[in-house]
Amino acid sequence: MKTPAVQALRRTLAADRPGFGLWVTLEAPAVTEMAVALGLDWVVIDAEHGHLDWKAIAEHVRATVRSETVALVRIAELNGGLVKRALDIGADGVVVPWVESAEQLTRAVSYARYPPEGVRGIGAERATAWGQALAEHAGTANEHVLVVPIIETVKGAAAVPDMCTVPGVDLFWFGPADFSASAGHRGQWEGPGVAEEILRLKDVLRRAGKSCGVMATGDADVRRRLDQGFRLIGLGADAGLLIRALRTSLRAVGRDRVMRADLDVPRKAGAASPSLGASGSASIGPRSRPFRVALTADFQDADGRPRYRDTGLGLFAGTRVEVRPLADYRPEIGADQLAGANGVFVLSPRVTAASLKDSTDLLAVARFGVGYDSVDVSACTAADVLLFIATGAVDRSVAEATVGWMLALGHHVRVKDKLVREARWDERGSHMGTELRDRTIGVIGFGGIGRELVRLLARFDMNPPLVYDPFVPAADVIAAGARPVSLDDLLAGADFVSIHCPLTDQTRNLIAARELGRMKPTAYLINTARGGIVDEPALEAALREGRIAGAALDCFAREPLIAPPGVAALDNVLLAPHCIAWTDELFRDIGRTVCRDMIDLTEGRVPRGVVNPEVLDRPTFQAKWQRLCDPPQE
Repeated sequence: MKTPAVQALRRTLAADRPGFGLWVTLEAPAVTEMAVALGLDWVVIDAEHGHLDWKAIAEHVRATVRSETVALVRIAELNGGLVKRALDIGADGVVVPWVESAEQLTRAVSYARYPPEGVRGIGAERATAWGQALAEHAGTANEHVLVVPIIETVKGAAAVPDMCTVPGVDLFWFGPADFSASAGHRGQWEGPGVAEEILRLKDVLRRAGKSCGVMATGDADVRRRLDQGFRLIGLGADAGLLIRALRTSLRAVGRDRVMRADLDVPRKAGAASPSLGASGSASIGPRSRPFRVALTADFQDADGRPRYRDTGLGLFAGTRVEVRPLADYRPEIGADQLAGANGVFVLSPRVTAASLKDSTDLLAVARFGVGYDSVDVSACTAADVLLFIATGAVDRSVAEATVGWMLALGHHVRVKDKLVREARWDERGSHMGTELRDRTIGVIGFGGIGRELVRLLARFDMNPPLVYDPFVPAADVIAAGARPVSLDDLLAGADFVSIHCPLTDQTRNLIAARELGRMKPTAYLINTARGGIVDEPALEAALREGRIAGAALDCFAREPLIAPPGVAALDNVLLAPHCIAWTDELFRDIGRTVCRDMIDLTEGRVPRGVVNPEVLDRPTFQAKWQRLCDPPQE
């Protein structure tokens, strides 16, 4: 085992830099020798798909000795003997296929570690060689050995959040072809929703501090993998690289055949290419010009100290990005506040056409969250300003807060707390609660938060979830274990109605008197999305008249509130000032997401959460992007 090589790879990934490697299936160790000579970060020696016996595998591992190229062996199945054999011949770690549970992953780690952390035998020969340093050597091996699970089935995907908690695992690999097949589709990323699901899982892992790997299918695909957030990038399999070289030669004589097998999510019609320029890659050279990003003043307290523990700004260290907070807080950002800024992170102020009236040097507005109803999108586009949000970063936090509110409503936590504070102990029998089991959740809006909520509730023995989202294919809802239904059917059948859709012209007052009248008298309404989706006077009337059992509201039509709402006096209502999901983890994840996206923008790549992609097609925006992100000419 080459501890320095493993440490170097981990440092690379911890710095959010890519580690490039090769998948080896051919017998000749010359393939690995070339990988080492070219300075690749890792090789995976495939013990299943190639024609390699253990002697050939040992030759490949030996070819990496005295190098900083990590040698991993892809074993055929989760088997303690195979793990031990691969490590005993000198591999730096193992790649384990078809991992579908945290329990399986825990076993794999145990097989790879010496006692007491694991069950890998030390052996008399190794014990004799290590001598008095036996404990030190065993501890070092346990600390640095790599165990890399492959997520390649729908069942394995469901277990990813639990796998994140398994100690000793910091790298995950995706197998798109088998994943798609397990979902009932043939071919890499060809099944409906498969590409999006793999990218969602990648985001879950990255938020947990894990690095994700995937195989590229071509030179251009390498760039796409990086843009998608994969950091362990397989340049190809040795045989596949040979095919690529042959195709290049055949193309020159008109004999090339298309072999479509990319991992990219199909872009919507009219969407821009993922980088500057017609060539498909931005020409961002040395970065001597700073890119100035402003922070709205609500990120700091009155004394100028950061309000929040971690907002991801550390990712800007070593980049061209310079950060400056705005001096004063205004409900609407003033154009004068954005003078000299190339980008701005916005927490709560509004961004209007007036804010953008002098935006010659402003390239992007980044909403610190996923809602953007406080930003004039049309004005951004007209001003050649890109608007992006923290796609995926809030999913877990909001979903977890929703589950907490469901439990609190069903168990009458507010009332029972009040009984103790007011010494009304004898009244406790009048407030029997209900559990989540055998109840039905109705989810309005099935984006990332809605999907995460369904996943979190899977262990509460509830009935199959009901989902209303006219923009999500029914097949995707069914694949998530839920039932696609109409809004009326959801309201009539759900015990908890939870809103997770954006506020638009179509969703304003989506839940009004008629819709509330469709709900069960024992049902609860939860809104963690946006004020304005629920007709507040109609809701108050339904609550006071006992037509629904209760509600939990995190958002209101007019914010901030300057007086308690009418429902504040009701014991069956829970309230929060649009912060029920605010946690240290939430702000860390949002911050890292928007900071990575801003860095991508400065390097010529399109951020993930773009709200107004049409601006990318405007020549005036392209010219601004090129001007602000290209190095100054000497």
